[in-house]
Amino acid sequence: MIAFGISKRELRIFLERSLRTKEKELFLSLYKLQGITFSAAVRKIMNENYPESTTKYILQRLKTFNLIEFGDQNSKGKPLVFTDLGKTFIKIFRGELE
Repeated sequence: MIAFGISKRELRIFLERSLRTKEKELFLSLYKLQGITFSAAVRKIMNENYPESTTKYILQRLKTFNLIEFGDQNSKGKPLVFTDLGKTFIKIFRGELE
């Protein structure tokens, strides 16, 4: 897959440099949490020993990168889902698009 002239290798490098270690770990673990709300995702992630504020910050940052989507004040209850870009990056991290 090449998007806008960027190779998979370059996408992987970009993502690894853009996300901090905890963000990457949380991003990878979020895939199995798709379909639940933001607050439910925060509670589950907090059970993995992430502080609440850190969890919320990372989720917001991943949303800013357009890797995930979830509800906000105007659309409460909207489940957490991965965007197409997020799904592509998950595949790249897992080595499925080498």
